[in-house]
Amino acid sequence: MAQNPKFDNILDYESFGDNQRSYYFDIKQARNNKHYLRITRRDATKETKTYKRTQVIFFEDEIPFLVEALSMVLTRYSHSQMPHQIH
Repeated sequence: MAQNPKFDNILDYESFGDNQRSYYFDIKQARNNKHYLRITRRDATKETKTYKRTQVIFFEDEIPFLVEALSMVLTRYSHSQMPHQIH
């Protein structure tokens, strides 16, 4: 059975969600052989019974900064020390 070429460049992935909203985290390989992270959010639409997808891409050199920023904000959140609250 032939593999779907749409998924050929996915090196690793994780996902979570339900029928209404799902998140996908894909590590992919670009044509220039560099890696990037694609985060996709898929929302079910009630009107047309289809899905709306929103994506953001982080290139290989940006991923360490993303990991650091997420780690910092989630650590503060888990310890209830959120200094940047907007009122």
